[in-house]
Amino acid sequence: MNLPVIIDIIIGLVFIYLTLSLLASEIQELIATVLQWRAEHLKKSIEVLISGGSEGAKDPLQFKRVGQLAHSIYANPMIEDLNQGAKGLLSEGFRYVTHRLGDLYHGVTGTKNVFGNKSSGPSYIPAECFSASLLETLKVSSLLSSISKTRLERFQDLQLAQIQQIGQNLSLPDATKPIIEQEFRWLTAEFNRVVEDYQNNLASLNNSLDRMSEKLGFYIKDSQVYLPETELGGREFQRQMAIVKARFDSKIERAALLGQLQPSFSNLLNSVKKSQDPVAEIMDIKEESAIYQQIQETLDSMPESLKRSLYILAQRAEKGGGDTQEQLQRFQKEIEIWFDQSMERASGVYKRNARGVAILLGTAIAVAANADTINIINRLSKDSMLRSTVNLYAEQLVANNAKTKSNNLTSLTKVQQDVDRALDRVALPFGWSEQNSLERDKQGNLLWPALISKLFGWILSGLAISMGAGFWFEALNKIINIRNAGKKPPSSTES
Repeated sequence: MNLPVIIDIIIGLVFIYLTLSLLASEIQELIATVLQWRAEHLKKSIEVLISGGSEGAKDPLQFKRVGQLAHSIYANPMIEDLNQGAKGLLSEGFRYVTHRLGDLYHGVTGTKNVFGNKSSGPSYIPAECFSASLLETLKVSSLLSSISKTRLERFQDLQLAQIQQIGQNLSLPDATKPIIEQEFRWLTAEFNRVVEDYQNNLASLNNSLDRMSEKLGFYIKDSQVYLPETELGGREFQRQMAIVKARFDSKIERAALLGQLQPSFSNLLNSVKKSQDPVAEIMDIKEESAIYQQIQETLDSMPESLKRSLYILAQRAEKGGGDTQEQLQRFQKEIEIWFDQSMERASGVYKRNARGVAILLGTAIAVAANADTINIINRLSKDSMLRSTVNLYAEQLVANNAKTKSNNLTSLTKVQQDVDRALDRVALPFGWSEQNSLERDKQGNLLWPALISKLFGWILSGLAISMGAGFWFEALNKIINIRNAGKKPPSSTES
């Protein structure tokens, strides 16, 4: 057997593998669609991400929190919008059938529908959608904003109490006291208006502190009219009020003040993690307040593993400084990176699982079609007409689909159509015809060597089919191109 014949046999074998792999790919894609393997694997991968791995699933309470939080994330409109199907009678009818088949599968196998009371979920979630949905589900932005508003209100009360005490400690004439008290009432009203604007999201924290500083400056200036600098009380008032105003105007003091008023998500998580005290004591808030209920609800919904992960991510985000909004934006980016890295690992797991299914499916197709690699090689090596015919159609297939991308199942549709046409014209060496049947002795009994050879041939075919249509189409391209490159060019003397 010379080299050209061997190459022709290989081309024929690869062409047959491609034919069966196309069938296997279609069947596996159909099964994956009906059973929603990708969507289910994505949901389970997100649950693993939230739980921190297999260890998080051992604690019943943590397991329950993981499931509830995952369902809440999926209920977010940003995630729900990713699960929109095509409209139309045909599309909706197909979707209904696949959902009912999925329900039947869960009923027969006793497995749980990971989507709860819904029939399906998205098979892909962008990192930015997951990050935004997680933060929105945990109400992180509104939580930090509420804490900041509470702290500013408390800061205002402390400043006003200190300013009032300074005024009360002054030795003032009876005629001056009502005027100073009136100025203080004006300052109190202005501070209240500043805090109210901040609580209604009409101003930033930094802007609110600037306005407080401005109002305090007016108060000091107006009060000094009635407190001559030459008197001891006037000088003492100026000294003490300068200390109060420095908290607003000094860059160092302002930075420290912003750090106190702007809550840090990592500090909140770290404080609760390290302390055994109630949240109300840690955050210095009243238990009956709405903010306390909001904090407690958020913390109770988070598994411990997620608290640890978010604490680390929040610390990274807060290293860049800036206000709460800037830190939140960096925090969201850190969550996106964390999600992408986790989904890369999940994709590897899915591919390994799909590979196992492909081997089982390929072997089943090999047995059902009696695609015995050993018998196929024997038939191709002995039947020159069959070998030439298969090679002819293989060359036509490659020529007609030169621009087809082998890594895209959708782009292989044209390849499959060409293969189907080829199958109408040539009988490939597989199937349960008499030529491909198991050898028997004169009494009609199966010959064990033939049966063992057949089993081995099926296994080889099953493994080959599991490699995928894209792999065999690319291999067929390369082999035919190599053979054509090695052909002797026609002589100029030949007519």
